[in-house]
Amino acid sequence: MRLHRCGSLAFSSVFVAALGVTQAAAAELPLLDSTPLRAPFAAACEGKPDSTLLPVDPRTLVVPGVNKPGAAVQFNAFWVDLHTPPAPFVSNLPPNPKTCGEFRASVARGKKNIETRAYFQPFTTASAYYYMYTLWGYPLRPSDFDEQIQKRFGLAKAPFRNPYPFPWENPNLTNGGSGQLPLGMVQERDSNGRWTGAIASSCSGCHDSKLGGEGESYFQWGRSSDAIDAGLIQSDMFRSTVVGNVFQIVPVPWSVGRGMSDAIGIVDLLPALFDMDSMAMVPSLLEYFPTHAGGMSRAPNWWYRAFKTRQFWDGALSSDNVRSEMAFGMANITRTASERRALTAEFEDNDNFFVSMSPPTYPKAINTALAEQGAILFHERDLWANGANANIPKQAGNGSCASCHGVYSPRHAANPAFLPDPRLKGISGVITPIETIRTDPARKDLMADERKRRAWNTSFLAYNDQHPDHGPFYDDPITSALRRVPRAAYDRGTGPIYSPEGPNIWIKPFGYIATPLYGAWASAPYFHNSSVPTLWDVLKPQDRPKVWKRQQVAGNALGVNAGYDMSFAAYDFNKLGWKVQALSCGDRPANDPFIPCSQEMATLDILFANIANTVANYNSLAYQSPPPITQKQIRSRMIFNSHLYGLGNEGHDFTQSLTDSERWAIIEYMKTL
Repeated sequence: MRLHRCGSLAFSSVFVAALGVTQAAAAELPLLDSTPLRAPFAAACEGKPDSTLLPVDPRTLVVPGVNKPGAAVQFNAFWVDLHTPPAPFVSNLPPNPKTCGEFRASVARGKKNIETRAYFQPFTTASAYYYMYTLWGYPLRPSDFDEQIQKRFGLAKAPFRNPYPFPWENPNLTNGGSGQLPLGMVQERDSNGRWTGAIASSCSGCHDSKLGGEGESYFQWGRSSDAIDAGLIQSDMFRSTVVGNVFQIVPVPWSVGRGMSDAIGIVDLLPALFDMDSMAMVPSLLEYFPTHAGGMSRAPNWWYRAFKTRQFWDGALSSDNVRSEMAFGMANITRTASERRALTAEFEDNDNFFVSMSPPTYPKAINTALAEQGAILFHERDLWANGANANIPKQAGNGSCASCHGVYSPRHAANPAFLPDPRLKGISGVITPIETIRTDPARKDLMADERKRRAWNTSFLAYNDQHPDHGPFYDDPITSALRRVPRAAYDRGTGPIYSPEGPNIWIKPFGYIATPLYGAWASAPYFHNSSVPTLWDVLKPQDRPKVWKRQQVAGNALGVNAGYDMSFAAYDFNKLGWKVQALSCGDRPANDPFIPCSQEMATLDILFANIANTVANYNSLAYQSPPPITQKQIRSRMIFNSHLYGLGNEGHDFTQSLTDSERWAIIEYMKTL
């Protein structure tokens, strides 16, 4: 790849001239950052004794007043410190680590939790899991059962011992059992630490995966899964126990395809099941407002955590909060209210584990000269220059990629024309308004209903127990039910506030937070809904396929359990993303995307999708997907159809002003991050 010509670089020359002395010093720094350890705390503690003090968490610098007029980046996704909350709130949280030793200890505890703790509700047993091959048509258990499980469900091989017992084993006499679960599943232990034989999904199912085949790469924590089929996992778990089939009708669309899920939809469901003030399980419809479905989303990479000031794709909540991460753990109906609340402390450790993560380094050669040109374009190229994108409102800042995604070049980070503080290098703290980003709005509008936000903002999840007026928790069902009445009146705007608000407010949604770009080269497919297969397609909107499928590895001898090909051979290292086959859907009436326009599409699933497209924008209960049972359904879910609800691949189209040469340079720069 060669950059044939450089596009115009538009920037504020007046502001630059005023900072000439500082810029001269910054110009001595490199354009490219070659440090493999990106996470600030991990980098600061590398090779240092435990007594070493931690540096300032750069995310905490993104508060009102941080911005400088005329700078390239204008932050608007502000950090809220829940460990030292603003008045009148009083922290009831354990203090954050202050030294490298305290941080390392917390990270170690968090890592152990993620590997061993069954936070989610178990839906199958070890014995039922062992015999799951009968669902595939086998009379006997195949010798490659573990590999077929991984392909079928889109899970990776666990890089640690992850046991389950065979039917003839007692797990507590065999250290958990002789079987090995994939990454994304875990065997439950009881409160005494004894194995129970119950199998649950784990956080890693959505938040971890491995790009590259055996011998091509090594496992590195934090690359979110782009292959998991959460709906198929749940369906098979329910079917494996037979009695679990009743759960197939529960109105929760686990997923409509691979590499994405409706996990965020639990925010809709929690108020129907739990007293949001105490997290006691007291079902009620008084605070249940299923007015809009958020659609499918891909889980963010865990290595983003050290760089994002706010959580979720819409930047809804402060990243200092861990209770939103606990939602599935709190939805486990076997826990008591006090046990749900107690998860806060261990999720503080889990969060530090996430904060310690860095992305993998690019495994192939990089054209340094081209990448340096890309760095300049990324930070300085005004996408609105010379009248371009006149119909798209310009983001505050200098109009470059960096104005949304942040600054990564050491040279630019040290230049106050770009950042007010060089410690903000790599920090993602900008929510781009929907009028500018123009990507599929379904996820953004999940909490547009003010009633939902009021229910959240006066809940335990909002840390309202930090308010001095909070009082005790009421866990008994009668008191809880009675308190729901005035809470619901406030939610609906017909009564005064009853439970106090917390500092972890869910802000009114107005756009999507631009993700950090560390590890972007390995993060395909792109956008919050995984709708764009390559980074080239992100930068050149007119090249995006509407309906596509990825390369697959063959199924078993019976023709089932095919999976995505995760090897380097299936990855396009030029365009940075997956090699896909575009399907001809919607090109003529006979190939309408709302009927099966491919032989691999399942009619039943498409019929459900039509209902969702029509009604889900107004009622989340209308957003459903039939349990994947037939082989055609399973294969149908491996096709991405951007015509379906929440899966649109439009937007981010201000990059249309780039030339192809500029795109190649920016892509080469992404390989260095």
